[in-house]
Amino acid sequence: MKLSEAIKRLVEAGIPNAKHDAMEIFSDLGGIDKARMIFSDVEIKDEIIISAIEDRASRRPLQYIIGKAYFYNEEYEVNENCLIPRQDTEILVDFAVKNLPSGARFLDLCTGSGCVGISALKNTLGTNAVLVDISEAAIELSRRNAERNGVIDRAEFVVTDALMNTVDGEYFAVLSNPPYVKDSVYGELDEEIFHEPKMAFLGGSDGCDFYRSFTARYKDRITAGGFIAYEIGYDQGESLRKIAEENLMTCEIIPDFSGNDRVAVLRKSN
Repeated sequence: MKLSEAIKRLVEAGIPNAKHDAMEIFSDLGGIDKARMIFSDVEIKDEIIISAIEDRASRRPLQYIIGKAYFYNEEYEVNENCLIPRQDTEILVDFAVKNLPSGARFLDLCTGSGCVGISALKNTLGTNAVLVDISEAAIELSRRNAERNGVIDRAEFVVTDALMNTVDGEYFAVLSNPPYVKDSVYGELDEEIFHEPKMAFLGGSDGCDFYRSFTARYKDRITAGGFIAYEIGYDQGESLRKIAEENLMTCEIIPDFSGNDRVAVLRKSN
């Protein structure tokens, strides 16, 4: 298959960034230098490449096909056991990196690939984290990513249903990008999302089940000066303010680059 043929196949399938994705597949799975592809219509006869292009044409996410994703300043192994790291989530990590003091201990609930907790660890000094997920496969993935990014010695891993169970201990911060899609709108999401774990999206009838549970469980486990920080949906700012108020906490909403609600930071009122 020639590169031009691969691009044409993806264009016909309606893939938005067809040229980019075809080049990534040729580069990552075929070992073809990207600079060479700029000046030459390279050809690969490997069935793995042809199969990968067909996978992408069927809307399987590129990150699952090449087995990795880039997030914040790090590279992550990804597979169907985790949500694909997204740029919006970097806003949560960036807040954590700027506000976690040296030596702080924090929780990352619903860790998935581990991208939130691991990038926060990698970009802060002397911090330690407990990464939590209901999926044992996701925890094994996050463990490999912690090793890959050189923070395995500062990370603990817990398999539990964080919605129902509390992880003992005190923490300077609780970070989470939990499921927050309203159950009723899940079926309306982009087709590619259906390749990702469904349970990583469903947040209950109003999308706020995890926020309510986590806030109630951890508000009294936050040490002095600490915070709870969530990624939230574009229309959930007011809901988070109400949840904070019910738990005697303040709530700061941080917008994304489009001006939509993206991160909620909760702190004790006193």
